[in-house]
Amino acid sequence: MTLDTNTQSEINQTASNYVVRLYSGELIAKEEQEILSWCDKSEAHQIAFDEAITVWEAASQLPTSMSLREKLEGRFYYARYIAASIVVALLCLIFFQQGNFGGKAEPLSPSQHYTTAIGEVSNVGLPDGSIITLNTDTAVDVKFSPQKRELWLQKGEAFFDIAKAPTRPFLIHTGGKTIRVVGTKFNVKLSDSGFDIAVSEGIVAIEESQVSEPSHFAINVEPVLLEAGAMATFDQENTLIAKQNTDVVEKAQSWRSGYLRFDDERLDKVIESFNRYRTKKIVVDEEVSSMRISGVFTLSEGDAILTALEATLPIDVQKNDKNIIVVKK
Repeated sequence: MTLDTNTQSEINQTASNYVVRLYSGELIAKEEQEILSWCDKSEAHQIAFDEAITVWEAASQLPTSMSLREKLEGRFYYARYIAASIVVALLCLIFFQQGNFGGKAEPLSPSQHYTTAIGEVSNVGLPDGSIITLNTDTAVDVKFSPQKRELWLQKGEAFFDIAKAPTRPFLIHTGGKTIRVVGTKFNVKLSDSGFDIAVSEGIVAIEESQVSEPSHFAINVEPVLLEAGAMATFDQENTLIAKQNTDVVEKAQSWRSGYLRFDDERLDKVIESFNRYRTKKIVVDEEVSSMRISGVFTLSEGDAILTALEATLPIDVQKNDKNIIVVKK
């Protein structure tokens, strides 16, 4: 069935209004259901809505939007970012509503990409009001739709402060596992051996990823539920290997305050944590790798960790142009 020009224009206008509201960060559950119901009414509604989202995402690629996006640090920048994005996107949506868009938009990446360099920590505000704190050398991709909010943690570590939206879950993909929440605060850290998740507020569910390869699926597919104060560790096979208590959760998130805390931990594991923030790496000789150390170390003090190690352990620190080597004294 072919729609007349007026009808199509009205549909495009409605779709545009819904998309602007969706990305305003103020959408409530009732409005979400209204959007979903409207899209379900006809194929024309769904197509118009999908195209309006494509236009919006095209607007986010423009230089004006990107320059503000790069400045996006915490809630203070979030409000300015939304205002600028709406202005840019509305200009594009006007062309779409009037049928001057020139046919279907060229395919664009459906997600936004955020990264931090080695030693950098950055806050990112999302359209729904959620805040992500990216730790050193971290990369994430984010994609929002009316049905769900999704993020792919590609590498590194991040703390999530997720805005509550009961009908629109937030999914964090970590490879073979998906972390499902509707509004909570938690930390996720990827490593070569798997990943850790520490929950400081609310409840999270860790379930099998629907996009995993068959070989990644564990035998037990029941989701793992973690409440506030709990921490879980998963190995490379996505198998739960440990659950721990509140004290460990607080320690896992200490990087957000600019320090790292260790309690009777192996020297090689301590140095591994510090190396994530360093361009000039520290190498631990095998002979001293199992020595134990406790303490609180400030990330901004650079080589202070080396001075502390020499003062408390029977080691020597040797420096060259490429790296720093810790050996037995």
